[in-house]
Amino acid sequence: MTLKMLSPLVVMAMTGCTVGSGPTYQVRQLSSGKSLRVLGVGQMNFPDSGPALVLQYQSDVDFDNKAGLRKEADEIWADFKADVEKSNVGSAVLSANAPPKGTIVQQGQGFNFVFMKQSDGTWKCTTDK
Repeated sequence: MTLKMLSPLVVMAMTGCTVGSGPTYQVRQLSSGKSLRVLGVGQMNFPDSGPALVLQYQSDVDFDNKAGLRKEADEIWADFKADVEKSNVGSAVLSANAPPKGTIVQQGQGFNFVFMKQSDGTWKCTTDK
């Protein structure tokens, strides 16, 4: 599985339907001063491209506003990048998740930003066109 296939798969795995109460999260303070609701952080391994560090977070940005989501991701990336580099992985995913809707059956929405380390050591968001 390659990272190009990651975005739809992570969205399907991290969104969709759940039963019961909403997701639990931890509030973290970004260096910018913004509060971030972290749903989880973990490593995913891909046979073709190796491990990636994934940060799932809850966003209040309208998911039709891709520029707003990207601006928020850049703010998060400024802090998360250090964790990614300490993890010694070649890629990372910032997974924005909308607050779930519904009472008994909850539905959510998500969008992923995939960052890949380049040969010169810089990071590039592959979600950008």
